[in-house]
Amino acid sequence: MLCQPNISHRYKSLNFDLRKKKISFLIFHYTETRDLAKAIKLLTDKQRRVSCHYIIDTNGSIYNLVDEKKRAWHAGESMWKRSKDINSRSIGIEIVYPGEVLGKKYKKEQIESLIKLSLCLKKKYKIFNQNILGHSDVAPKRKIDPGIYFPWEALSKNSIGLWAKNRSDNSKLDKESLKFFLKNLKKLGYPYLKLNNTPNLNTFVIESFHRHHLPNMVKSKPNHTSLNKTIDLLKKVID
Repeated sequence: MLCQPNISHRYKSLNFDLRKKKISFLIFHYTETRDLAKAIKLLTDKQRRVSCHYIIDTNGSIYNLVDEKKRAWHAGESMWKRSKDINSRSIGIEIVYPGEVLGKKYKKEQIESLIKLSLCLKKKYKIFNQNILGHSDVAPKRKIDPGIYFPWEALSKNSIGLWAKNRSDNSKLDKESLKFFLKNLKKLGYPYLKLNNTPNLNTFVIESFHRHHLPNMVKSKPNHTSLNKTIDLLKKVID
């Protein structure tokens, strides 16, 4: 690698195949395990057919499980804009974390290591911030990781991922404003949207957006705070 985070090659997964596309995404996950040993067991189990390129332990140690040149199986059925085979286009990073239901924050050491690794990969593959995403962004119907406690704002201060400050306005969206909001989500890249329907038919996608950008609204209907956030994020997108 071109930069300097300490990376161990102690564990390897055989759950990979040939990469078919150029790397243009970073995808963050959590393991939903309490410790590294359980995560490694799952990510190297041939029967489960899941893996990742890197995993970060609770103490910040980084392990490489699959060569970056190979297609790790971390994103599953997923999509962003017109890109369907996210596995072929991405580096997958798992973080040892028990899941958001326990209400725990990520360890400081983990985030420090994630920042170092992400900056390295971002530079190496010329990855745009808008393509640094969570599993829930690209698979909103199935996944919620890396969860509402993932520090996206802190990462953005280190030039990792898109972020925009809140412009709070709790007023409800009328029909036209809702349509504008949904169109903005589509422009950002969110998949599976039904633009001519009510929020109820887009619940998973709206929840995914809130989970990433407005975690305190993860179970709320979109309002003008949500709309304002999409407007400000789109200003930061590189075409």
